[in-house]
Amino acid sequence: MKMLKYSLNLCLLLLLFSSNAVSTENVNPEQSKAIYLTPNEVKLFRESLDFIQDPNCQRDLNVTLWALLNNVQWAVTMYDASVRNAIGTGSKVFYQMGHFDQCLEASSKPATTTTATSMETSLNDGIYKETIPVQYCLVDVRINGIILDSDEAEGDEQQQGETLISRWGECLPASCSSSDVAIFLHHILQRNVTVSDKMCQLSTSNGSRTISIGMFAYASIVIFFAFFTIFCTGYHIYLKKSTASQDDLKKAMNNNDIWKTALLSFSVIENTKKLFQPSSDKNGLNPLNGVKALAMILILFGHAGIFIYGSPSYNVDFMSENLKNPLVGFVVNSLLFVDVYLLLSGYLFFRIAFVEVEKRKGRLNPLFLYFGRYIRLTPPYMVVIGFYMTWFLNIGSGPIWQERIEPQQERCISSWWLNILYVNNYINTDKLCMFQSWYLSADTQLFMIAPFILLLIYKFRRFGLTVLAGLVGLTSAIPFVVTYMKEAQPTFMVTRKEAEDVSLSEYYHDTYIKTHMRASAYFIGLGIGYLAHLIHCKSIKLPKSLVRTMWTLGVIMGVGSMFSLSRFYTSSYTNMESTIYAGLHKLAWNLASGWLVLAVTTGHGGWVQRMLSSRVFVPFSRLTYCAYLCNGIVELYNTSSQRTVERSGYIEMTNYMLNHTLNTFALAFILCLIFESPLHAVERVLMRHFGVRGGAPQKRDSSSSNDATPSTSEEQVA
Repeated sequence: MKMLKYSLNLCLLLLLFSSNAVSTENVNPEQSKAIYLTPNEVKLFRESLDFIQDPNCQRDLNVTLWALLNNVQWAVTMYDASVRNAIGTGSKVFYQMGHFDQCLEASSKPATTTTATSMETSLNDGIYKETIPVQYCLVDVRINGIILDSDEAEGDEQQQGETLISRWGECLPASCSSSDVAIFLHHILQRNVTVSDKMCQLSTSNGSRTISIGMFAYASIVIFFAFFTIFCTGYHIYLKKSTASQDDLKKAMNNNDIWKTALLSFSVIENTKKLFQPSSDKNGLNPLNGVKALAMILILFGHAGIFIYGSPSYNVDFMSENLKNPLVGFVVNSLLFVDVYLLLSGYLFFRIAFVEVEKRKGRLNPLFLYFGRYIRLTPPYMVVIGFYMTWFLNIGSGPIWQERIEPQQERCISSWWLNILYVNNYINTDKLCMFQSWYLSADTQLFMIAPFILLLIYKFRRFGLTVLAGLVGLTSAIPFVVTYMKEAQPTFMVTRKEAEDVSLSEYYHDTYIKTHMRASAYFIGLGIGYLAHLIHCKSIKLPKSLVRTMWTLGVIMGVGSMFSLSRFYTSSYTNMESTIYAGLHKLAWNLASGWLVLAVTTGHGGWVQRMLSSRVFVPFSRLTYCAYLCNGIVELYNTSSQRTVERSGYIEMTNYMLNHTLNTFALAFILCLIFESPLHAVERVLMRHFGVRGGAPQKRDSSSSNDATPSTSEEQVA
């Protein structure tokens, strides 16, 4: 019976299609309010139906055609949201997005089930008003005959000889598969069209997104921490009102009352106060607040520039030409500022840990250091990874949203465990979860080595320093050798295609993110830490002539390393040129950064030291770890939710970068108050309560209980 019923319905549909249901001769213009389509479009639309394989798709396209001929509003709105002719392709406007929101809003309610006979009657009477579910597809359309006048990097898939690929937004029935969409558009556009399932999106009102168990679990954890933070903040307010004086409140927060102190560790009031409170400057480290803050801001500027370069643009040449401009080298080559953080990580570890080792006469438990670092860094890290795995895909929309965000989610689902083991920069690097996460892995791997170098220097000073010098020389030579052997780029040079997803760059995941390519900065940081320790212990004052010479050399090396990259964007280069630059620019930059850190922390920085010591930098410095974690969310959201192509200019780019940077720090502030700062504070409370720090038992130090650093500990710069 089911087969008989199906056969009858199919016959009715075929009869409908073969008669006046798709025939333009039976359309009476006088009975229609208007004819939206041109006669040629009607002809192409009708002819395309003969090639559609899926009967449901064929039916819905037929309904759409008749609704268009009768000027039914939902069909006109749907068709109007689609692109039929590209504009500005010769000027490299490769994205013709149509109107994403208008397309998906055209389907305001689901289509009702209609038999062929009633459908025919309704259509012929011009009263078929029911909408059908629709989808938005961003399809690849090949355009012949346009040759771009461009000297962009080779391998750009947008231009292949005389064929240019343009991306067009099309609004079509949701019942059509990607293959049927390609067939239909091939006939109606009279062009070669490529479509994949990931290029099409349904309206969320049609149930295309549901809340999974993982999303529910993640939301439950976040909501629990948020409400617990509110509860602890309320408890803090209660204590402040019920306590006679600030001294009594401090007693209430005494380390002996571990539970009360732990609760207050989640107080927004307490953590905000610590965030803005100036830190003690026992070792002259205050200027590093400015170094950290400025380096992170410039890193965020560089990230914003890369993502904007890879997003749909009205004037692609603006970005391409400015890659060749030495004056914007601080954005183009801002990835060098990541090496500043590796250098600071090594420097701060040596300065802080070496003092503790001397106090304990060489007693140091590396396992305890590893454990402490892991529980400090991992919880907020997991919060962000969990967001990528669960909710990220569901918080936004746009023509390229699914195409850009879904791969990020898939990578995190498949390789999140590599992130929290801090080995993802060597294993499954083509499935890197969070494009910036390689840094934490590299820094952690170098941290595993640092305690042993520290102990060597303490116990066998000359031998330990020789080993450290050897590591500096070896890791400085590695970029030379690797670049020459692989005939690789001089550094990570972004093309427009790679900027759409930096993780797809072969150089990025095979060379750039490897610890051995970045290790020289960390070991130079350890060496600078030793020099600073020596200068402080012996109260050494460097000669003014030496200081001036070092500042001059430092500025020359730093400026040269930062702004010389434009030469490689300007013209072709040899493998030897690439090899020399790959090694020398990193070494020069690390030495220049090392001198800056040494000078401003030993009293040889002058006005630079005073500027970097400003309290303005303190909260930004303490938020750098959370800003590092959150930046990918901000960049991906802003660029992937883009609805139209936008023009880039110096003012526009400055606005974008500032906006992305402020959004990153705002999100970092929330992550810090709810997760990083409280959990870090609880870790410190537990360590003090059990009388251990740095891996050995010790007496409680009351002076250390008022630690003003709410974020990742100073030796773990991230």
